[in-house]
Amino acid sequence: MYIFMLSCYFLMFINFINLTLVGLSGYFNFTVLGASHSKYSLFMILIFTITETVVMYFFITTGSGIKEALESGLGKKDLWTRERNLKMKLFPQLMLTIFLVGGWFIHKGAVENNLPFSWLHGPLFVVAYLHHSWLLILKNRFFKEQIDIISELEPVTA
Repeated sequence: MYIFMLSCYFLMFINFINLTLVGLSGYFNFTVLGASHSKYSLFMILIFTITETVVMYFFITTGSGIKEALESGLGKKDLWTRERNLKMKLFPQLMLTIFLVGGWFIHKGAVENNLPFSWLHGPLFVVAYLHHSWLLILKNRFFKEQIDIISELEPVTA
């Protein structure tokens, strides 16, 4: 489980670097590893989507494990309430960051075709970047909380 979580952290770090490089290359018009802004954006969105999916999978699978452990008597029932609350706070934010970054990436087509609303691309990136940065802080808190919940799983003594 810890290796899986550390993999998530590594991917989140790569995501942040990629998103930063894409934003800077778009604003300052430089290539990243020989790739234009558009080409590197395609690479970034693939890694971004995979990373966010893996993070969601971590919380889904560990949540299922917690539920099974609680059903077999390994812990107090209030742990499930904490787990549900954690997911209810995390998942909407994860979906919002995927929507914002994905929407920004799709909006790149408006910029490349010189459509009248292409001016929205820059501000949309800033909003997506800021939300994603804030979500990194939240994800760190939620990883800690998930580990705390797991560490509290033990046989309940009467």
